[in-house]
Amino acid sequence: METDLLIIGGGPAGLHAAYVAALHGSKTVIVDESFSLGGQLRQQTQQINHLPDPLESQTGIALAETLTKRLGNLDVTILLKHTMIGAYKDGRVGVSNGENTIPIAAKKVLVTTGAAEEAFAFPGWTLPGVMTVGAAQILMNREHVKPGKNAIVIGSNDFALEVAKQLVENGVFLQGIVEEKDRLKASNKETVQFLETAGVPIYLNSSIIQASGNGEVEKVIISHQEANKEMDIDLVCIGKGVTPILEPLEILDCDFTYEQDLGGWVPKYHLTMETSQSSVYVAGNAAGITDMGAILLTAEIASVGVIESLGGLDKEAAVSRREQLWQQLCHLESTSTCQARIHMIKASQGEMDTQLAQLFDMSEGGI
Repeated sequence: METDLLIIGGGPAGLHAAYVAALHGSKTVIVDESFSLGGQLRQQTQQINHLPDPLESQTGIALAETLTKRLGNLDVTILLKHTMIGAYKDGRVGVSNGENTIPIAAKKVLVTTGAAEEAFAFPGWTLPGVMTVGAAQILMNREHVKPGKNAIVIGSNDFALEVAKQLVENGVFLQGIVEEKDRLKASNKETVQFLETAGVPIYLNSSIIQASGNGEVEKVIISHQEANKEMDIDLVCIGKGVTPILEPLEILDCDFTYEQDLGGWVPKYHLTMETSQSSVYVAGNAAGITDMGAILLTAEIASVGVIESLGGLDKEAAVSRREQLWQQLCHLESTSTCQARIHMIKASQGEMDTQLAQLFDMSEGGI
């Protein structure tokens, strides 16, 4: 199989990148290991705001449908239940459905594999009833199964508290949010207010000591205010954060760097989102953990770079569009995330052109 652009990952970044690239005449192939497109959007019932134009605020489930439907009349081939398994010496990428391997010769490769939830080990963490917040969300919103009756959530980032809110809305008795720091990590004030109004206890400077039970979780002990507190619990939801999924980039021999504010290890990339390997690009959470609007913007930046490289967009138009997109990105995502991204790009790329250097000037507080 031959194509202009091969996209590894059919989540929001991959779908948006495919749309932009195909609109400019690039033959595109999307490979995704799942049975349907959309990634984590497929179980997100919450409203997603601050999306780039022309997308309007909508639920994650609706956004997945929107991004997928746009590809209908474009030259985009979709390979579901396929996984990238290797790279040939001649540059082709091998993808497999578990039975057959397809070598794909692509002029450009874009990795949009997203992020994975971090594991968190403690005594009893392997008992049935202990799961990530993402797993609990899948059970509720995709499988329509209540994951438990009496729950506790470990962690307080925005995703963890959004799932905590959904647990309450689905009739689960939420007995507390446990956060090891002295304040909640979440920035969504509406979600925090919802949980407070619902009477959900917030345990700061606290941690889970153990979970126990006969074949499943029945009790947990948390450390709170220098004392241990025991609770009758059958569901422990872990929300400690996510990290970029990097395996395809490792296979493609890309260089990496560590940026804590981007979620840990990320591939080095330039303003075009091209990595250290010529013709390999990255976008979405694989390029650094961020929110949905920024995920889509990085995907479009990568597509502009691909289109320009393939001759579908002249340099002047590409530079102009890239500047617009970067400006939107740096206004949309958090200051710490933007600064970490720019720090990494400067270290990878060196000197920037004058206009972008001015845009990224952080000397007086940044963008």
